[in-house]
Amino acid sequence: MANKELDLFKVLMPAIDNNIKELYDAAGDDGRKDIAGDLWNLNRYISSIKGSRDKQELAVFKTNEYYNKNWAVLGAKHPKLQWQLLCISGNTGKSEFHPWIKLSQNKAASSKTIKFLESIYPEMKYDELEVLAAISTKKELKELAEEHGIENFKP
Repeated sequence: MANKELDLFKVLMPAIDNNIKELYDAAGDDGRKDIAGDLWNLNRYISSIKGSRDKQELAVFKTNEYYNKNWAVLGAKHPKLQWQLLCISGNTGKSEFHPWIKLSQNKAASSKTIKFLESIYPEMKYDELEVLAAISTKKELKELAEEHGIENFKP
């Protein structure tokens, strides 16, 4: 793997956390290629944040609302705009820890939970439901089911 001009963890994620939109213009051609090549990873990291449940939910909401909402329209054609949207999504004003949420290996085991969450949040995309299922505890899922009048739900 070639050396990168802009490190994902030391430069890009802290820049997003601190809303440094100007980094894209300040980066050289190689830096812009690094940003464009890391957009998918940055999206996954920025939507995941260590902290309270409210903080985690806000990170997912902002990433979905500002960045993911028009992903199909923007595609890879507008990396500068995507960078700016990520900066808006991840802006907390300080560097944060963003744990990686691995992709689900066993979809059958979590399909019941995902179907349950889909019934409550029909507007969510499948990958968003997977993330929500991954960060939710069994207790939280049971409480959510009870709040929506679903009895005997076992995640």
